[in-house]
Amino acid sequence: MDSIHLTVDSFIVLITTDHISDEAALRQVIHSPVRYVGMIGSSHKCQTILAHLRADKISEEVLARVYAPVGLALGGPTPEEIAVSILAEIIAVQRGGRAANRF
Repeated sequence: MDSIHLTVDSFIVLITTDHISDEAALRQVIHSPVRYVGMIGSSHKCQTILAHLRADKISEEVLARVYAPVGLALGGPTPEEIAVSILAEIIAVQRGGRAANRF
């Protein structure tokens, strides 16, 4: 990820294969100037990762920038509906709104 130029106009969605990779990826981008950082996962996974970051003294102000579990709570169980909920959340943030679905 070091070769990717992240700006205030960047939007990031973290979707990896396991908890360890999700946390590592989040640590790489959490202090970047991006406008949106979302991470897919269960509430339990998100809370666990949040606890690890707090233990490492990541501030609440920085943690408040992370949208997790990612996506608006539309209630759709299919991959297609989850994708729409993620994009809807990104559009809301892009247009100046804030999503309430946070860890």
